[in-house]
Amino acid sequence: MERLPEDTVAAILLRLPSKSVLRAGAACKAWRRITTAPHFVAARAPPPASIIVCTDLDGSPWPHLALDAVPVSSSDSEDGAAGRRRLVRYPNTPLHIKPHCLLLASCEGVLLFATGAGCYLLCNPVTRRWAEMPRLAGEYSKEIDFEYAFYHHRPSGDFRLLCCSLRRRAWFVVSTGAGAAEPRILKANAANDPGLITQFIDSLFMVTAVPVALHGNLHWPPRWTTIMVFDMVSETFSQMPGPPSGTPNRVKLFEMGGLLAAADFGEKELVDLWLLEDYAAGLWVRRHRVASPWDHGKGRPRNHSGMQSVAAAGDGKGNVILGNNKGLAVYDVRETAAVRSVVDLVLRRELVSKHVFKGSMVEHACFATPPSADLPFIHSWS
Repeated sequence: MERLPEDTVAAILLRLPSKSVLRAGAACKAWRRITTAPHFVAARAPPPASIIVCTDLDGSPWPHLALDAVPVSSSDSEDGAAGRRRLVRYPNTPLHIKPHCLLLASCEGVLLFATGAGCYLLCNPVTRRWAEMPRLAGEYSKEIDFEYAFYHHRPSGDFRLLCCSLRRRAWFVVSTGAGAAEPRILKANAANDPGLITQFIDSLFMVTAVPVALHGNLHWPPRWTTIMVFDMVSETFSQMPGPPSGTPNRVKLFEMGGLLAAADFGEKELVDLWLLEDYAAGLWVRRHRVASPWDHGKGRPRNHSGMQSVAAAGDGKGNVILGNNKGLAVYDVRETAAVRSVVDLVLRRELVSKHVFKGSMVEHACFATPPSADLPFIHSWS
């Protein structure tokens, strides 16, 4: 029997669960040789955090939209961003044309797209798999006003979408889990009143920054110095103090090295970087003041809506990337918080998004069933 080339075997092993690979490696020298090779170890390593950049591409009858991942640790290169990689490409049809595809959120390597009333798609660009959230029946799709959060429910392994109906004054949860054909309505109480909660958070469709998942909770950017928190297990809302900023509507939250971080864009030429060093006590410490990523304030958001396409992300190696399509800078905050590099993305058809992407090889159960055949959706991976 002809043996497969080692690079082919490595590609197969990368798609297997880590525990299975380790067990087989303990009994097979050939597997140990392959799985200890530098390129294999690098592929198994935790993925770097990246920001998602959207690019309009020429096409017919409508332009195509390409989503690229630009790592937080990016540096100058000929194409403007070292390590930049294509995630997916699809038709960029207007919202009134069916089907359209709108990127709503990114969670643990999975992208969430809205493709019409009550229809949502999941995409893992690393494993190149698509799946559908349960389609909402007409009564529910008409009831839901906006989607507010997309998250991974670890106890069940499901991906969940938090939606709201202001008319019913209720929260809905759409889940990929078995038997979750219809949305589940959260129990109403004074703490989760949609009329109150939605004063502190914005929807995924309009939000200037998506909620940040950390310690089992979702955290929305501060509104009036208060951060709204959603416990992804108990499905309850609470509040915690935000950083002591004079311009809370210009603060972006992100995760860095296991801590909740905040970038305050309130000043014209400086950005304050805060870390929540004591989560239980709500203790925020300003660790750095860095130069604005925008040249002399040009391109700086002047109001809440201007934060729509501002990126803020960090990694566990002391790199922070800040800015938008007017200017994007990578800072090394381990010592001096100096600008390590500037990524040039000021291109005519490019836009920095608010989404952070972390690639994943995990094969979630929801991807075992392919999308329905009647879904007319055209895409490519290049």
